[in-house]
Amino acid sequence: MTIFVTNKTYANDIDVKFSGFASLTLSYTDDSDIGFASSYSNKNDTGFSVTRDSILGGQVNISLSKSLDSVAQIVLQDHAYKSFDNFLELAFIRYRPTRHWAFRAGRLNSDLYLLSEYPYVGYAYLWVRPPHSYYSFANIAGNFDGIDAEYSKAINNGFLRLKIAYGDSTAKLKPYDDDFFIYFDNLTTLSATYTLDAWTMRFSLSRSDFGRYKLTSLDGFLAALDSVPQNIWPQAQNISKEFNSKGNSLEYAAFGLTYDHNNWLIQSELGISESAWVVAPSVISTYISAGYRVNNAIFYTGFSAATNRHDVINANNPTFIPGTPEQVSVPIQQLAIEAQSAAKISYVHQHSINIGIKWHLSKRISLKAQLDRFDIKPKGAGLWSLNDPADANKSNKVHILSLNASMVF
Repeated sequence: MTIFVTNKTYANDIDVKFSGFASLTLSYTDDSDIGFASSYSNKNDTGFSVTRDSILGGQVNISLSKSLDSVAQIVLQDHAYKSFDNFLELAFIRYRPTRHWAFRAGRLNSDLYLLSEYPYVGYAYLWVRPPHSYYSFANIAGNFDGIDAEYSKAINNGFLRLKIAYGDSTAKLKPYDDDFFIYFDNLTTLSATYTLDAWTMRFSLSRSDFGRYKLTSLDGFLAALDSVPQNIWPQAQNISKEFNSKGNSLEYAAFGLTYDHNNWLIQSELGISESAWVVAPSVISTYISAGYRVNNAIFYTGFSAATNRHDVINANNPTFIPGTPEQVSVPIQQLAIEAQSAAKISYVHQHSINIGIKWHLSKRISLKAQLDRFDIKPKGAGLWSLNDPADANKSNKVHILSLNASMVF
C-alpha cells in the first residue's frame, strides 16, 4: 500500500525518497476526573486537548540497489516518556534476493495487526484514532529490534504473505511521573496475510518473555511484600510473585478481517493475550467498524471492547495475634490495601461505540469528525488515568468529541 507523496534525489545508483504524514486533532472529553490517552505510551489528559492525538511523522527510503534498500521513520507524538529512541519507529535494512523473499534487520514493525504498517498515518484509515480498546495495547509492542523473513506469492487469484520474526522490544512509559520500562525478550512472531478481491485476512501469533523492568515504586512494593512474616500474611509472597516479571511470559494471538468493495468498508479484529504478570494481565479485545462511501465522504460507526480474561487479585486480610504492636500491624494492613489497589490499576473492562465522518478534501488531505462514548465498568479503568481513586470502584461513562485533519506529504 503506497500512501506517501515522495520527493526523490539521486546520487549515482542510489535512490532516496522522503515522505511524511501528519494528524492535527482537537478533542474534548467530558469527565474532568478521568484522563484519556490513545495509547499506554502517551500522556493522559482531560477536557480540551490538541496534543493527545496529534502526530507528525517523517520517513526516508534509500534504495541502494535492485535488491537492497533501507527505511527510517520518526514519529513525534505526545509520549509521556520523551527520548529519541521512543520516537524512532523504524530503522532497518532490507534484502530481496528474489521477488518472493525479503529479509530485514533493525527496528521493525511487529506485523501483529491490520494497521501494523501504518498505525500513525491517519489519512490511511477511517477513524480519528485506531480503536482505543484494541490499539492502546498495540502501541507498546508496535515495533521491535531484530530480524524478520517474509515470503509472498500469488495463490488462487489472491496474494499470500507469510512472515516470521525474532527480536527484543522495550516499552518506555511514564505513569504518575515515574519512569516505567518493560523489556520484552525473545520476542517471536508469526503472521499470515491473504488478500483476495475485496477481502484481506490476517492471522498472527506472538510470544515473548518478560525480562527485567524499571519501576522504582514497584521495587519498593515487592520488597515490602517479601518482608512480611508468613505467619501474619501468608498470601504476601504469592502476591509478590504475581507482581514480579521474573519467569513470566506473554502469548498473543490475533485475527483481522477487512472487506472493501464498492461503497462499503468493513473491518474487524480480535486479539487474545495470556500472561501471569499482573502488571500486563491477560486481555481479550475486539472491534468492528463499518463505513459507507457517499461521493468524497465516508460515514462510519463502530463498536469496540476489552476485558481481562481472569479475575483481579483478591488480597486477604492479614491475621495478627493479640498484642501485636501497631507499628507492625498498621504498615502490613496498609500494604494489603495497596496490593488490592495496585491489582486494579491495570484491570480492563470497557466497551465503546462511535460515529463519524471522513471527508477526502484532496488526494493528500482528509478531514474527520468523530464522537465516542465509552462505558467503563467497575475496576475496569486500566486504560485511563483516574484523578479520584473512588472512580475505580464504580461505572463511568466518558464521551469524546474529536475534529481531525490528516495529511500525507
